[in-house]
Amino acid sequence: MTAAGSDLYARAVPIFGKTHLGGVAWPYGVADPDRSHYRKDDSPARYKEALRDRRAAQRVVTEWAERFGLKQSEAGCCPVWLQRSVSRRCVPERCTHYGNSDPDRRWLDHLTSWTKAGKPAVLTSAPYQVSKDDEARLAWWTQEDSRLCLARGTGWYGFDTTQIVMWRSDLIATVDPA
Repeated sequence: MTAAGSDLYARAVPIFGKTHLGGVAWPYGVADPDRSHYRKDDSPARYKEALRDRRAAQRVVTEWAERFGLKQSEAGCCPVWLQRSVSRRCVPERCTHYGNSDPDRRWLDHLTSWTKAGKPAVLTSAPYQVSKDDEARLAWWTQEDSRLCLARGTGWYGFDTTQIVMWRSDLIATVDPA
């Protein structure tokens, strides 16, 4: 690992934790590319390009999380989680992402949840499309709970997705997209 890579590792581990192999537990789509997907003749160049893109995304997400004092949470699942005072996964009957009715499933594509000082603070997602129904649902959440705020941007996931950021304004005044 290069000096820049080890610096990134040292900064990222407190935010994302470690995998069982000791690597950084990056959010979905940000981990290093799998070399086995690059077996053709042009593979070394394509792999290096993919690795360079992922390193850039890793830097972006790490710097973004550092700026707001956030830690990735495996418990976060939906805006119901975000409304809680402690971080624990919803029961399926209440969860709006993985539950029976899951009305937030589409806009929560490529979800990453975040805590601040151990409290549910931010949800980020990267859907490929945001439908009119999704727009209505996002507006409903901000009307349902005045602490919930929204922002959008490009984000770290890429692939022509839109980053949606939903956060609790009582914990963080403003959260900009990455």
